[in-house]
Amino acid sequence: MVVVEPGPFTTALFASSPQPSDTEARAATYPEVSPQTFAAMGGAFDELFADPETPTDPSLVVDRMLELAGMAPGERPFRSVVGIDFGVRDLNAADAPYAAGVIEAMGLAEFTTLAPPSRD
Repeated sequence: MVVVEPGPFTTALFASSPQPSDTEARAATYPEVSPQTFAAMGGAFDELFADPETPTDPSLVVDRMLELAGMAPGERPFRSVVGIDFGVRDLNAADAPYAAGVIEAMGLAEFTTLAPPSRD
């Protein structure tokens, strides 16, 4: 059992997402800070994706999944952050003892060491 936590990656997700037909009317129902915040976030992500040094290639997620699949049972980390983490790695490290306790308390510890099924 593993969790892959991708950061922001350059994909067509936002560009291809359906938008409401009444975007302007809908935006008018929110406080002024909402569209300003949304626009600022969009600008920040545009800057992030424009920097060629920033790890935003979606293939990094695929590469990590393949690495995890190739690891021996019991060797895989429970959580894998891929790309920019915005502090998620530190948060996960602080939470790890509690998450392990929850897994144990729910009787799921055996699932953390399962081997993939044989393909024979």
